[in-house]
Amino acid sequence: MTRSDRARELHASGSNCAQSVLVAFAGDLGVDPKQAHRLATTLGAGLGRRQLLCGAINGGALALGAAFGNEEGSDLATKELCYEIVRDYLRRVEEIAPSTECRVLLGVDISTAEGREESKRLGLTAKVCDPLIGKCAEIVEEILAERGRIAR
Repeated sequence: MTRSDRARELHASGSNCAQSVLVAFAGDLGVDPKQAHRLATTLGAGLGRRQLLCGAINGGALALGAAFGNEEGSDLATKELCYEIVRDYLRRVEEIAPSTECRVLLGVDISTAEGREESKRLGLTAKVCDPLIGKCAEIVEEILAERGRIAR
């Protein structure tokens, strides 16, 4: 099973978009999967269902932070490198996604019960979320492999 498949499987089992992408990489990055799942909880549906930055994109950024982030505030060089890596990640996502904002991607206000029902009726999870979860995981995997953090 690919990491992309694993991320989509996690989403199908109830994990939010951010949790799905981050947890798909947790073991590879030496992060406890349960802790990763907890950390990404608040990022679902564009940050607490505010529909800001897509949760799948956020989860990918967290995975990259786990792989490349600095461990101390004084390590500015590592922080700058991590920022560069995440900018590259976002550029790649923007090449394949019409937006990085959950509200634009879904076109439905899921902060309300009515909006969530409309999203279900329209099948937006299958049409929008699942494909982007898979693509974000693929892009994270590409970057990790290119930089020697994981084998493909």
